[in-house]
Amino acid sequence: MSSFSFLSSLQSTASPPNCRFHMSTSSSSSGFGRPSFDSFDTICRRRRRAWESAKASVGVEPRPTVSVGPAETGPVDCGGKLAAWTSVRQERWEGKLVVEGDVPLWLNGTYLRNGPGLWHIDDYNFRHLFDGYATVVRVYFEQGRVMASHRQVESEAYKAAMKKRRLCYREFSEVPKPASFLEYVGEVASLFSGASLTDNSNTGVVRLGDGRVLCLTETIKGSIQIDPDTLETLGKFVYEDNLGGLIHSAHPIVTESEFLTLLPDLVRPGYLVVTMASGTNERRVMGRVNCRGGSAPGWVHSFAVTERYVVVPEMPLRYCVHNLLRAEPTPLYKFEWHPESGSYMHVICDCNAQVASVEVPPYVTFHFINAYEEVAEDGRITGIVADCCEHNADTSILELLRLQNLRSFADHDALPDAR
Repeated sequence: MSSFSFLSSLQSTASPPNCRFHMSTSSSSSGFGRPSFDSFDTICRRRRRAWESAKASVGVEPRPTVSVGPAETGPVDCGGKLAAWTSVRQERWEGKLVVEGDVPLWLNGTYLRNGPGLWHIDDYNFRHLFDGYATVVRVYFEQGRVMASHRQVESEAYKAAMKKRRLCYREFSEVPKPASFLEYVGEVASLFSGASLTDNSNTGVVRLGDGRVLCLTETIKGSIQIDPDTLETLGKFVYEDNLGGLIHSAHPIVTESEFLTLLPDLVRPGYLVVTMASGTNERRVMGRVNCRGGSAPGWVHSFAVTERYVVVPEMPLRYCVHNLLRAEPTPLYKFEWHPESGSYMHVICDCNAQVASVEVPPYVTFHFINAYEEVAEDGRITGIVADCCEHNADTSILELLRLQNLRSFADHDALPDAR
C-alpha cells in the first residue's frame, strides 16, 4: 500500500480559520454548492444500520438454471483450482451453501458483488480479465445459515452476444470484427457517440441512499439497475441531466445522501467532479480539475475523499483516442504511458470548489483504499493522506491480467506484489 501525503501551505476557507495546506500550485474553479461529506465513521455507521435493517427475501426452491453455451476449449488446463478464471457454467443459480465451522449468529444481511463471469462466446475466448460479461453474486446471511445466488447482468452487450453469437460492442481489450470496411467505418463513427462502447457492468455494485442498487463499469451507459433480492436486471439507469460524457470512475463514493463520481474530459483534458443527491437521477457539477500534464486525462478507475475534500488522481497512464479507434488492441489497450507528462494529485474542496495540486512520482493504481485529514491539536488541518494500492509505476500489470497469464500459474502468484 502506498500513501501520498499533502503537507501544509495553501490556505483554504473550507476549514477552520488558519487551516493551511501545502500544494505546489492552486487554482480556483466554480461549481454548484453541495452538502459537506459525512465523516468516514458516520458513513460506516449509517451503512451498517441500513444493511442490518434491510429485509431480503430468500427463495425456498432454487431458481431454474440456464446454460450459456459450451465452456472454453483449447489447451488451458485449470487443474480444478482456477475456477476464478473460468466462465460460469449457468446463467443463474441459487442454493444453500454448506458451512464449515460456525457463522456468527449476529451476522445477518446481504452481500452483493459483481465481476467478469463469462469469458467466451461459443468457441471464441476473450483475452483479458476485464472483458468478461458481468455476473452479479449475492450472499445472504441469516441466523447461521448462508444462501448464495448468481446471475448474469443482462446488459445490451451481453444480450447481443448471446443472440448473434459474436462480440457486438467494444470491451476493454476486445473489438468487434467488422464484416466489411463500410461496417468498420460505421462502428468507428458510432464510437464518438458512445453507441459502440460496451455497457457490460462488471466492475462495481453500489446501493444508493434510496435503496436502488446499481451495477457499474467505466462507461456511463454501463450503469444498470438490478433487484438486490432476485438479481434480475431492471434496466439501464438513466442520468437525467445534460452533462453527457462517455466515461466515469468505475468506483464512485456513495453515502446515504449522495453519489459522487469523476467524469474525465477527453476534449478539454481534465475531470468534472459531480454529485447526485439521493432519490434523484440528476448529476450536478461540484467543480472541475484541469489536467496539469499531457494531452489527455489520466485513467481514473477510482479516487478518494476525506471529510472536506475530494482527491483526484492524474496518472501518467493516460487515455489515448488513437488507441480507442484501432481495430486491434495495443499493448496498453485504450491508454498510453507518458511519464514525461508528469504525475499529479489534485485536491478539490467540497465547499468552494477550490483546487490545489501537487506533482508526485509516477504511479499506477487501480484502487484507492482510504484518505483522511491530519489535524493538529489546535484544530488546523496540516495534511491529507491518501492510501492506494500502487503497482510500482509499472504498466505491465495490465498485460499480466490477460487470462492466458492468470490461467498459467500453478504454485506461484502470477501477479507481482503491489506497494
